[in-house]
Amino acid sequence: MLHRFVRSALSISLTILLALGLAACQPQDQTGETVAEGASTQPVIGFAMDTLVIERWESDRNIFVAAVNEQGGEVIVQNANGSSEEQENQIRYLIKKAVDVLVIVAIDEKVLGDEIRLAKERGIHVIAYDRMIHQTDLDFYISFDSAAVGELMARALVRQNPQGRYILMNGSAEDWNSALIRKGIDTVFAEYPNHVIVRETSATNWSADDAYAKFRQILDSDIEFDGILCGNDALAGAAVRALALYRKSGDIAVTGQDADLDACQRIVEGTQLMTVYKPIGTLAKAAAEAAITLAQGNSPQANDTFDVNGVQIPYARLIPVAVNRANINEVIIANGFHSLKDVYRNVPQDQWPQQG
Repeated sequence: MLHRFVRSALSISLTILLALGLAACQPQDQTGETVAEGASTQPVIGFAMDTLVIERWESDRNIFVAAVNEQGGEVIVQNANGSSEEQENQIRYLIKKAVDVLVIVAIDEKVLGDEIRLAKERGIHVIAYDRMIHQTDLDFYISFDSAAVGELMARALVRQNPQGRYILMNGSAEDWNSALIRKGIDTVFAEYPNHVIVRETSATNWSADDAYAKFRQILDSDIEFDGILCGNDALAGAAVRALALYRKSGDIAVTGQDADLDACQRIVEGTQLMTVYKPIGTLAKAAAEAAITLAQGNSPQANDTFDVNGVQIPYARLIPVAVNRANINEVIIANGFHSLKDVYRNVPQDQWPQQG
């Protein structure tokens, strides 16, 4: 009896050990789950981000990750916290992880040439997300039309006044989008010579704190101006805070972009003239679709091309929308981007719009 029990126990133990040994030899994906021999693993996308401090970038990350997951892929997110050196290291980490596709929100595109070349040598596809990277090895570029963003800002100011003197607070000087926004502004003001930029500066790494300090310096000077053009809503918020110290909030027109919640609140309160709505869901989902498509060895859909030293990079160009107090309910609230309660939080409830 005892011998039979021992033989049975040994048999079970050998079976378990054999099973464990076979499992150890089988390939595993990055979640640690065993993958059957010969089966293809899920696409792995590396998402190298600038920062998550600004509201909109959290939305980009969440929507992008969810969209990739829905299509059977995995995302490894890296957040460089505004450091271009850290972003280089993080991209090299993603290359070492052998991701199928790199999606990059570039901090300083000029320093990423080596990383992109290395990615391509390893057979990794590269997508520039929201910010162009001027490298001929790029596979795809997806962004809202930043020149159109600048035009929308400038036209809002032109409609408000027959003439005007303006401060321009660009975003990071290393961000190509800053130059494109400036180009759009120039296009409009060329049509209306009574509208001019009298002072221009940039916010280091899109820092609202840096912009606030620079606005304080401008307001302490003798320069006269009628409005402030800001590279995004975080910078617009810094402008409004600085203006409030000088009791000028609401008297000076301020423009921004991204339709951040606090910017939408400022619009209905009357301290920000307008913002530019860029449906982040559209951008992030389209980028996820493009990444999965590239990972599967196919070409994503583009509606334009972007010339880089004679090489035409496929470009998915998305169209932004101007938002002001007149259309904020229709564009922002009706589409569910922000709720009526959140947007009008600081406005007396008897002044809220009636909902049908």
